[in-house]
Amino acid sequence: MKILKLIFSLLIIGTILNAQNTSNIDTLLTLGPGSYEVLISENDIIKVPFKMHNGKPLMELEINGEKATLMIDNGILWNQVWLFGSPLIKKLTLNPVIKDSMAGNSAENSTSLYSSNNLKLNFKHIIFYEQPVLVSPSVAGYAKMFPGADGQLCNTFFKHFIVEFDFIQNEIFLHNPQKFNYKGNGSILDMQLTETGTYSVPFEITMKDGTVYKDRVDIDLGGIYSFKIALNKNHDIQPPSDAQSYLFFGGTEYKAKIENINRP
Repeated sequence: MKILKLIFSLLIIGTILNAQNTSNIDTLLTLGPGSYEVLISENDIIKVPFKMHNGKPLMELEINGEKATLMIDNGILWNQVWLFGSPLIKKLTLNPVIKDSMAGNSAENSTSLYSSNNLKLNFKHIIFYEQPVLVSPSVAGYAKMFPGADGQLCNTFFKHFIVEFDFIQNEIFLHNPQKFNYKGNGSILDMQLTETGTYSVPFEITMKDGTVYKDRVDIDLGGIYSFKIALNKNHDIQPPSDAQSYLFFGGTEYKAKIENINRP
């Protein structure tokens, strides 16, 4: 069985975080907003189970004591938790503190949202305190666009740790960077931080006519496709003759079969 795992470190160079269990959460300095508390022994690995829901990892947790489900998606790489305006908003009494807007791909597609009081996110093995939140009102329609999810976390939410995604066991492992030693049979990829805040890896694609394209591609854990050519500005890659076309946000999207994927 081919095991698909993604392991990446989102630590700032020269800064190492000791993710040990302690009762004094004020001493837990983090690279992100707020603080966290590990609820298990320092010798155990923090695990966050997830299930795949509409092509995206979906996690169960408690937010300020209320049961919730959050998916993982790159999105705009906010530091904030983004809540979609589901009934959870009323349960949490998240009233606006600062009103803002989220830009779309045109001025007409922008949508209003607001920041509210910071949240406590409780997973089974770890609690994150004082986490900032952005809330989309229910009229924005995001809760209907993503049924079954109350909101999303950016994939850099766990950046205090070395993060391992196991898509076979459907678990996220959060490793103490001081003790992590990878023993798997995965491949080392040249992951680089881009100007937009995403992380990219190199790719090479061979079309049916033999044309080869080489470039870098962003890692998007919220994507529903194994490989997607989104902007297509640099190479103007044309879809294969047998690709199926679909209307997508006012344009046309093409889908075709990937014959083979080789890892380095």
